[in-house]
Amino acid sequence: MTDDTAHGARLYAHFLGDQRDDWPGDLTLAQRIEQRVPNVGLIARAQREFVMRAVATIAGYGIRQFLDIGSGLAHSPNVHEVVQRADPSCRVVYVDQDAVITANQQASFAVDDRVRHLTADVRDPDGIVQAPVVREFIDFTEPVGLVLASVFLFVPDDADPAGIVKRLVSALPSGSYVAFSQGTYDYDDDRRPVYHLTRMYAEGGVLVTPRNKATIAGFLDSAGLAVLAPGIVATNQWRPEEPGAEADSCIHAALAYKP
Repeated sequence: MTDDTAHGARLYAHFLGDQRDDWPGDLTLAQRIEQRVPNVGLIARAQREFVMRAVATIAGYGIRQFLDIGSGLAHSPNVHEVVQRADPSCRVVYVDQDAVITANQQASFAVDDRVRHLTADVRDPDGIVQAPVVREFIDFTEPVGLVLASVFLFVPDDADPAGIVKRLVSALPSGSYVAFSQGTYDYDDDRRPVYHLTRMYAEGGVLVTPRNKATIAGFLDSAGLAVLAPGIVATNQWRPEEPGAEADSCIHAALAYKP
């Protein structure tokens, strides 16, 4: 990867306001996107806040072990910091396909022995659930909180995303929860922002696949999951701390339960 190549996780960090590690390719593309889609920072923050609310909810249901696949760069608060507020014993394994990101996570959380890291691709679900660090740290006889936050935006249709979700969920025992989000284009009549984002990401070498609500529902249903209230909704409408926020048009979110 060259300095001129954009990177999905670094772009996300930039839009969250963390621009310390911008590479030239990231910065150039991020600035172009911000000009064309001025609310992209709000979209990124709504996504991040959904994840934090979802994992806090899962921890509130008594889950004490979490598998975060497609975790991206370290941002505070991170998943383990949020769930450990519910119970300091909560354990988290962060998984990302990029070894540089894994190293970033390890450096950021080196002092926490309740956190582990794995470099692996979500498109290899068996490699993840069978990885020694996962098997040593996650007890699959007890419920697990699985976080799949926008990772499938970067998985094309020909990689069988529905099959991947099904395989990951099949490894979880009953009583587990899945926090899921996915970029979309069918929230309202104005689809221009996500079309602009998809095209501009591709121009920067980052391929993304937005999906509609019916497709996302199919992923979860075929995996045997029951979607909890309020259903599949915009990230900032998923159990918001301050009700009344307008829906964004780019990311769907849901919390699902494995009976």
